[in-house]
Amino acid sequence: MILGLIGSRGTVPTAEVSTVSFLVDNRFLFECPSEIVQAFRKFQQNWMRLPNLSINTRLTAIGKPKFGKITHIILSHLHFDHWGGVAHIIHRIMLLEKEKRTEEPLIIILPKYSTLPFQQRMKKVFNNIDIDYILPDDEFFYRLLAIEVGETVRTVLRIIVIDDGETISLDSGYSLSAVKNSHFTLGSYSYKLEFKITKLNVEKAKKLGIPFNKTLKRIEKSNGPIRIGTQEISRSDIFFEISTILCYSGDTHVDSELFKFFKDSHILIHESTYLSKEEGFHLDSHSDIRSLIEEADKLSNLKALIPIHFSIRYTEEEISDCLEAFPKRSYHLINPIDDLIVQIESDKSVTALKRTD
Repeated sequence: MILGLIGSRGTVPTAEVSTVSFLVDNRFLFECPSEIVQAFRKFQQNWMRLPNLSINTRLTAIGKPKFGKITHIILSHLHFDHWGGVAHIIHRIMLLEKEKRTEEPLIIILPKYSTLPFQQRMKKVFNNIDIDYILPDDEFFYRLLAIEVGETVRTVLRIIVIDDGETISLDSGYSLSAVKNSHFTLGSYSYKLEFKITKLNVEKAKKLGIPFNKTLKRIEKSNGPIRIGTQEISRSDIFFEISTILCYSGDTHVDSELFKFFKDSHILIHESTYLSKEEGFHLDSHSDIRSLIEEADKLSNLKALIPIHFSIRYTEEEISDCLEAFPKRSYHLINPIDDLIVQIESDKSVTALKRTD
């Protein structure tokens, strides 16, 4: 699994650091802030300047990140700094990819009840119209984007509403699970993205004398043992699954109950602000780095912790100083201001590649 850190700043972007957005395996875009086009271009430029890009086979295999490769946009909630760039991407599709996306629509994952605040505000503002019902989230978002774009978006876009506690299959071994968090009363979720691949134990297959032909496919797809010569071979005898799990808090404070949902994560992206050297300077409801470290230490499978959503009150130097104040743990503590790419291999080894700008 390869994670590209497009932005890590909270609420208000700067010329240097975009608000929160990240890309998994060049396909799954989590969060889509209003400055996504500019931030993504900068991300592409940094990607191509990575000194060891050409010798990394996994990075080479997935290729340069492009808007056209994005298959899913996954939104945690509908604050504008998390979804305001969706219309920009739809505009781009209409101009450059309409034919392609008509065949393979862009999929947006939307939390259930996330559009309720919009609908309630519309009723209040447009009190001269008669709206006595609440539209389903997907229907409302289709209509909202049509207003933003200026034409219907249904031919190039598919909206999937995910519910609290639900797991949905994406494609090619990926699945997404959602759980409600405390950012909103309704319609704000944390996510778990799991990627599973099946691998063949070559040495064991050779030892058992299994021919390397269609027989292997038969065994892989079978629900029970298959007779090969004088022996019965089950799928689990020669195949094994490798799972990589990324969890994302979705803009919420450290919560022990929420961290139970993260218990099997290998990569955790948590939106957090930072305490300054003066304890009393922490002004909002988001978590400080100390609380985050305490909870992360309980996650036995964790290999990389990435704290993001930096407050506008802290400089890059202050954030770096804060991170450096904590000793290295059994997992990597990633500073997304310095690092561009985080790669986790099947053996759960972690590599962080630094941006060059």
